[in-house]
Amino acid sequence: MTKIPHTPFTPWAERPTADVRRASQAQYMYGWAEILAAQGPMQALSLFQIYGKASGVLKLAAPVRKLCERAILAAEKSGEVIIEREDDSEAADKDDSVAWIVRLPDQPRVILRDLGPRGFAEIPMGELAALVLEIRTQDEFMGREDIYRAVLDHYGLQKLTALVRRRLDKVLEIYF
Repeated sequence: MTKIPHTPFTPWAERPTADVRRASQAQYMYGWAEILAAQGPMQALSLFQIYGKASGVLKLAAPVRKLCERAILAAEKSGEVIIEREDDSEAADKDDSVAWIVRLPDQPRVILRDLGPRGFAEIPMGELAALVLEIRTQDEFMGREDIYRAVLDHYGLQKLTALVRRRLDKVLEIYF
C-alpha cells in the first residue's frame, strides 16, 4: 500500500494561560484560538485539557469542564469557533464535549494528519473517516481487518485495542 498523503501534526507551543477555573470569555478565546490555530480541528475536551494544563491545572474537575463548555458554546454563538457534533463511540451523546470537534472559522472541516501527541480517542471521527476513505481508494475491496491494520500503520500504532476497533467500527458504520 502506498503512503497516504497527510499533514504533519503540529502541537501548540505551550505557554502559560489564564487560570482555567477563573478565566474570562476573552481569556479563554485568546488561549483557545492559539491552540486551535496549531492543533485544530480538535476535540473540545482535548482543547480544554491543553488549556487547563497550560494554566497549571492537571485534571479538569466536572465544574471546570462545565465552565469551559459554556464558554466554548458562547464562542460558537458569537462565530469565533465552529463546533461540529460528531457521533463518537466514546461520547455519552452529541451533547458530550468529547463529541464536539472545534475549529476556527478559517480552518478546513477535516485535516488528515499523523497522530502526533494525541491519543487515538482524540482523533476526530471525520479525520478517521477521511483516512479510511484514502485507504479504501487504494483498494476498494479491502476487508475490515485490513482497514484496521492500515489505520494503525498510518498512525504508527502496533496494537488493535478495543478502543481502536470501537472507533473504526463506528466510522465504518456512519460513513461507509
